[in-house]
Parts: sequence; C-alpha cells; structure tokens
Amino acid sequence: MDDSPSALNQFAAGMRIIVAGAGIAGLSFVIALRKQRLTSCTHITVTVYERDPREVSIEREGYSLSIRSDGLSGGMQALNKLGLLDSMPAASYTGSQGNAGGFTLWDKDWNEIMKMKSSPIEGLPAPSMRIARNVLRRMLVDAVSSEDTIHWMTTCTGVAQLPSGKVQVQLSNGQVDDCDLLVAADGAHSRIRSILRPDDNLSFAAAVCIAGNSRFLSGVPEPVNRDWGCVLSGNGTGLFVSPVDQHSAVWSVSYLAEEPRKRMKPPLSNQDIDCLIRESLDRGKSFAQPFRTLVQATDPSTLMVLNAVDKQPFSHAGRNQKPVSVVFIGDSNHAVSPFAGNGANMALMDGWELAEQICKSNSLPDALAAYDASSMPRSKSTVRMSHWSIALAHAQGWKLTLYIYLLRLVKLFF
Repeated sequence: MDDSPSALNQFAAGMRIIVAGAGIAGLSFVIALRKQRLTSCTHITVTVYERDPREVSIEREGYSLSIRSDGLSGGMQALNKLGLLDSMPAASYTGSQGNAGGFTLWDKDWNEIMKMKSSPIEGLPAPSMRIARNVLRRMLVDAVSSEDTIHWMTTCTGVAQLPSGKVQVQLSNGQVDDCDLLVAADGAHSRIRSILRPDDNLSFAAAVCIAGNSRFLSGVPEPVNRDWGCVLSGNGTGLFVSPVDQHSAVWSVSYLAEEPRKRMKPPLSNQDIDCLIRESLDRGKSFAQPFRTLVQATDPSTLMVLNAVDKQPFSHAGRNQKPVSVVFIGDSNHAVSPFAGNGANMALMDGWELAEQICKSNSLPDALAAYDASSMPRSKSTVRMSHWSIALAHAQGWKLTLYIYLLRLVKLFF
C-alpha cells in the first residue's frame, strides 16, 4: 500500500469546497486549509458565503471573548498553528494593559472570592487573552488568502445532495452553487442544520439574560476595567461583566426560568429600552456599585434579551450511516450558551482540525471520523461545564456556600 502524502491526499485533490458562514469557525477552517494544503493537499478551491457585511454593526460584535490554552480550551494553540498568534495579544484588551487581569468571582459587594489565571505554556506568547470579537474577526478576515473568495451579504438558504454526489447550495441572491464538500459554519441557528437535521434543535438551558454594552468616556470603572467574570448575589440573580476595550464593557443580568423568554434584539423602541433598563436595575438591586453605573451607561443600540441555549454535538459518521458531503463545525454542530465561555475556542479548534484531517486522511469518511473523535468529547464537556456555571451563577443558600467551598478547594489544589 502506498502511504505517501500524494497517495493519501488523492480524495481531496481538486476538491471544491463551499463554506457557509464567515464567523470564527468558518474563517479558521479556510485559513487552516490554505496553510496546510501548501505542503499537502493541492488544487482545492474554497468559496465562502456570509450573511453579514465585511464590517458588522456593534450590536452583533460589541463584546469580548476569552481565548485560552487550558486542556478544554486550545484556542491559543489553534491561533498559533494558524500563524496568527504573534500579532493578536497586542491587539487584545489584555495585551494593552500592564496588569492583564483574569476571570474572577465576586460576591455582591465586589469582594473577590476567587481569581483564575492561566499558567504559561511553552511556545505561546501568553497563556490566554481577552479580545473583542470584532477585532478577532477582522484579523481572521484579513488573513484569508486572496485565492479564496468571500461573498458578503449572501446567505446559504437551502442545500440538496445531487445524484452525482456533489452538494448544491441555494443562495439568498437566487443563484445556486455546487461543491464537493459543504462546511456548515452558519451558527447556532444554522439554516443548513434545520434542513438536513430538522429534529436536532437547540435546548433551553433554563437561564434568561438581559445584556448590554456600556460606554465610558473617562474609562471603564474598577474592577471591570481589568477583570471579568461573575458576581454572585446569593438571591438567584446572576451578573456577568467584562471589559471590551478601555472605554466599554459588557454586562449581563440573568435569572433562572422554566420557559424561554421572547428574544429581543436591536433596534428596540424607547419604551422597550426603558423597561429593560428598569428591569435590570431591579433584578440586580442587591449588587453594589459599579453595577448601577454599568447599566445606566448602556448604549441602547446594544441592549438585548437572550435565552441561554445549547445542543449536544453529533457525529458525522456511523456504521449504518451513508456518508454525506456536509460537515458541521462550530456552533452549527455544538452550540453553547454564553455561560460556557468556550465557544470561540472550540470554533478555532474545529476549523484547524477539520482542515488537518482533510489534508492527511485518505477518504472523506476517515477525515470526518477523525474530526469527530477530537471535536465531540470537548464539546460534550463544554456543555456540561456551562450547565454547572449556570447553577453556580444563580445558586442560593447552602448550595452557593458549597459551590464556593469547592471552588476554593480547586484553587488551592491547582
């Protein structure tokens, strides 16, 4: 048997790939595939269709992400493999200040319960970073090769498997496009998943969030100017805060609910804005300053109501499953709620690893099986962790005391 790279890569030679979505997962895949096929897979063409414009509005991108290097979150390592890490820490919020801060748990009076900082990893300029999503997305877009094409403001609205084995994609502009492989990276509310897997829906994770982005001309108030994390009220209301840059921060007040709430997103009426601000202040009335200052400084164009939702990952291969030339990555496969704090890391890792398997496997089923073996365990762990985080953020009485005790034991151990 010939195990040379040229023999192993024959199935991918000349392949035409369509990527639905130019978010973190889709862009990571495109960059990774170009980087790896320079030395292995050749003559692969990639076309990306993205519903948003190249520069998106602040209500969609006005928050920050935690990119980490710990065992469950290899986002830093993925960026390093993509050749993008050296320039990113300087562009991140944590790289722009002397004290990089860290994930913190506070009590309702902003007394620090515990702070977590990642340990240095050999070969990485930093073990983690906090970076605005629009900054990360822009840097990924800029890294896409001119040989690959991104069609902005064009959505993949339909998909069909052709008798030839190719996949045909219907587009929002009324046209169609064919490919050998469709990579669905179109987010948690994936249109492609709803067509091919109509019963694989998002699940409500029992928490509702009211969130917004605050603006400060004179700088974000302490301690949110440096650290990010959860404020524990002990009365069932959760609060997440994080700096975005030197003059803005994101906040999210959350509470447990049996049923999801009607989702609200910008633009909102003045009446809705006033009602949500008042509700947020009332739900968080036990939180000391700077909570009230954060809420009152909210940019109305960023205010929203969202439900914490997630879904378990699914496998692309099985003994009795016929191979289909569609693969789901990022949130389209394993959506996680904001309480997971790991969605961007998994998106970066998904993109790299799918590209790697395509370039080194000897068939598409083998590539997808290897990709699933890597992606599914960490995705399942992240969903479990997010449910634990929801329970912690809204714990009361002895449960909160137990959670804090266990967290302090973990901190002492590590």
